[in-house]
Amino acid sequence: MSYKLCVKGVFDRSRMRASVGGIMNHNGRWVRGFGSMIGLADPQTAELWAIYYGLKMAWEREMTSVVVFSERRDAIHLINNPDPAYPMAALIEMITKLKGEAWSHVDIQHIHADANVAANVLATDCLDGEGGLNEFAEPSHAIIHLI
Repeated sequence: MSYKLCVKGVFDRSRMRASVGGIMNHNGRWVRGFGSMIGLADPQTAELWAIYYGLKMAWEREMTSVVVFSERRDAIHLINNPDPAYPMAALIEMITKLKGEAWSHVDIQHIHADANVAANVLATDCLDGEGGLNEFAEPSHAIIHLI
């Protein structure tokens, strides 16, 4: 069984806050969601955290076949071509380590913003949060019509 995981990191410059969100589904059906306010981070770093949290959630739930979809080509490039001089190299290493687990299939691919609206809504809703990773067993009313 293969899962699709759409992730999003957002940054609100006016409040100097970043948050992440993600939606996991299988055959178009909701499986799980997550979101967290992560504090000060640039958009690329927020996206990397979204990828990390999404992979971690999938691995912990034994979802061993996952395709992660991210809007940020630069984040995908960093994961596929790690640079030890990159300021968030430790985060890239955490993602690489997760990808190195015994998945039957794991891949990270680009998705266009218009196909990633639900993950964006979850991430944006978390900008007002206090931090800590929140998991959602059911979709909120704000995104139910988007999935």
